[in-house]
Amino acid sequence: MQKNDKKMSKLSLNDMDLEFKKKNNNINTNPGVLKFGDPKTNSKKIQLKQYFESQETEIFTIRFDFWDELIAVGCSDGQVRVYNQHLNKLESQFKCYSNDDAAPVTCLRWRPTTHCPTKQVLVTVNADGSIMHWHAKSGKPLHRMVQPDQSILCLDYNKDGSQFVTSGNDFHVRVYDEDSKTQIIDFKPADWNQPGHSNRVFCVKFVEDDPNLILSSGWDANLHIWDIRQKQSVAAFYGPNVSGDAIDYLDGQILTGSYRTQEQLQLWDFKTRKLIQNINWETSYKNDQAYVYSAQFDKNNGDVLACSAGINELKLFSKEDQYKPCASILEQKEGLYCVNFNQNCSKFAFGGAEGILYIMSL
Repeated sequence: MQKNDKKMSKLSLNDMDLEFKKKNNNINTNPGVLKFGDPKTNSKKIQLKQYFESQETEIFTIRFDFWDELIAVGCSDGQVRVYNQHLNKLESQFKCYSNDDAAPVTCLRWRPTTHCPTKQVLVTVNADGSIMHWHAKSGKPLHRMVQPDQSILCLDYNKDGSQFVTSGNDFHVRVYDEDSKTQIIDFKPADWNQPGHSNRVFCVKFVEDDPNLILSSGWDANLHIWDIRQKQSVAAFYGPNVSGDAIDYLDGQILTGSYRTQEQLQLWDFKTRKLIQNINWETSYKNDQAYVYSAQFDKNNGDVLACSAGINELKLFSKEDQYKPCASILEQKEGLYCVNFNQNCSKFAFGGAEGILYIMSL
């Protein structure tokens, strides 16, 4: 999405405060009630397992923990809500902003326990520049860092939890050491003699096969591959226009979700950086209304899960069937901003402007 795009979302922060609402008399206005796609054309069955409703806020980011007990939700009111799936209740709730302004929680991750064995540590980033570590069940703050005058928009951990990476509105991609909580690398913005980003970055992703490599993308329509050893971008390709948590990696392929009217979902070859294929949202005229905010691989079978604003839909695409839609949730009241599979991909969750966290079984 470009700066002059007329369709901007509250997810985009500060200078973008318009949200999508589907102008259709058939939209779903009942919380906890979902409209599913036609079972004749949707080969996979998904069911609503449970839902949690938050009043007067929007959900920007969600993550299941590693043990499938807790699920954390980052919201537009600057608070994180941690729900216990087993007990079907709100486990804890805490504000993440560092001043009087309720800056939105833009991204969160559970810290892996390989490097640091303490469980249920949640890390959040905020539009006010805060990076915070929390004990999720109690809501106790463990550590706070602040990047002054910055909006941090994305976060990710490497596989063992020894490093994490952030980026946002200043186009820098920063890598931190988990033990010392200090910045160890600053991948700087584009300059006449160095590759880098030239606009806001909305997603960063460690490559699971190689912890030295990081993917990033945002509004400049470039996806960069950064090498921690060389401390620079070692490859890039033009194409994705990312506005949310919409980069994933699996078995040598990169999945990207773009906030635009066409070619929203794409698969790329990691080694050649060439486009493998476009994944069509649907074949009807509504295809150009699907502004994708979030996309993720099913790690078990390579299926793709994605959600959109504009048309306010969620779809699951089958790898076995050439990435045709195999399950869908239609006509949501508000735009959908985020999706996440649990650890064994038996469930997924989604949320958005409606403020309701939906947990689905597969």
